[in-house]
Amino acid sequence: MRRTLFPALEKFGAYLNTASLGLMPSTAVLEATKLLNDVIEFKGEVNSVDYMDEVVLKPLLDEAAKLMRVSPENVGLSIQTTEGLRRILLALEPMKGQNIVSLDTEFPTVPALLKSYARRFNLELRVVKNRNGIHSLEDIEKAIDDDTFAVVLSSVNWVTGQRLNLRELSRIVHEHGAWLIVDAVQHLGALRLFPEKEGVDALSAGGEKWLISPDTGAGLIYVSDELLEKVKPITGLLNNEPPTGEWGSWWGLPEKDPWGELKPARGVKKLDFGGGPPYLIAAAFRASLRLINEIGIEEIERHNLKLAGRIRDEVLSAGLEVLAEGSSIVTIKTGLSYKEEERLHGKLAAEGISVSHRGVLGHYGIRASPHLYNTPEDVETFLEALFGAMGE
Repeated sequence: MRRTLFPALEKFGAYLNTASLGLMPSTAVLEATKLLNDVIEFKGEVNSVDYMDEVVLKPLLDEAAKLMRVSPENVGLSIQTTEGLRRILLALEPMKGQNIVSLDTEFPTVPALLKSYARRFNLELRVVKNRNGIHSLEDIEKAIDDDTFAVVLSSVNWVTGQRLNLRELSRIVHEHGAWLIVDAVQHLGALRLFPEKEGVDALSAGGEKWLISPDTGAGLIYVSDELLEKVKPITGLLNNEPPTGEWGSWWGLPEKDPWGELKPARGVKKLDFGGGPPYLIAAAFRASLRLINEIGIEEIERHNLKLAGRIRDEVLSAGLEVLAEGSSIVTIKTGLSYKEEERLHGKLAAEGISVSHRGVLGHYGIRASPHLYNTPEDVETFLEALFGAMGE
C-alpha cells in the first residue's frame, strides 16, 4: 500500500516494527514545507490564529474525525499519548474515596500517570492482574464497583498484542456509572476504532506509531459529549469563543476588560492548549492521517490482520507460541531464555529485519507488527530469518 511514499523502507530487509515507531510518508514533508514557506515569507495572515486554525488545524481535525467516525468538535490535537491522557484526567474531579481501575501489564506511561493522579485525589488504585499475560473481561469486571470513577487502560496491549472488547467493557463500566478512558496508541490507525460505537468516553493516541507521524510530537484525543459536560479544565484564552467572532478584531477594542467573562469554547476545544497550537506538528500530521483515510481504515485492518495472521500461523505450525491474537501485534514465544532471545533479536537486526524484543511481568517474546506499507514478502523474509537464526 503506497510503499513508494515510505523511502525509509529501503534501509531494511523487512521493517515490521510499527508498534515501536511508524514510518513517515514523504507527503508529510510537502505539508510541513508549505507551512514553513508561508511563515518565512509571511504569506497571507500566518500570524493570525483565526487564519491558521482554519487553514491548518481544522483540516487535521476533520481527518481525525473521519478516521474515528465522530464530529470534529469531539477531537483535539495532543502531544503524543501522555499529554493527552493527562489533559483528560486533570479536567475531571473525582471524589475522595472513589477508585480507579487499570491493568498490571500496561505500558509504564499509564502507571506513572495513575499513581500520581490517585495520590492527588485520594483515590484507591486497583490494578487487575494478568493470567498468563492476558486479561479477561471477567477479571476486570470484578475490580469495578459503584465507587469506580474511571477505568483507564490500553485497548491493545503493547507487549502481548491483546485487543480488548471495548463495546462489552464499556457496558460493564457504564453500568457502574464510571468513565472508560483508553490509551489507544497501539490501536488507532492500525485497526478500526470508532469510540462512539464502542462506548469509549475518552481516548488518547500518539501519532508516532500506527498513525505514521513519528518524531513530530503529534497525537490525538477524543472526548465524548457526556464527558465534556462534566469536565472542569483550567483554560487559557483560546479555550474560549472569540468575543467578536474572531480574535483578530478583538485585540484593538479599547473597552476590552482582560478580566471580563468569556464564553467557553464548544467541544474538545475547551480542553485545548489554551494558546496557539503547534501548527507545524498539525501540518505534518494531517498528511499522515489523510493517507490513512485515503486507503481506508477497514482496508488497513484487513491488510494488517492478514499479515499478522500469516506470522501467527507459521509460528504455531513450527511448534512455537504467541502471547495473544486479534491485533496487528504478534509476539512470539520462542521457548528460549531471555538472554538467548536477545541474541536472536540481535541476529535479526544484523540481517536488516526490524522487529522488537519486549517483555512485562515475566512474559516476553519477539514482537512483529506489520502495517499498511508491509507486504507478504516482508513477512516471508522475517519468518525465514527467524527460523534460520533459531536453527543455527
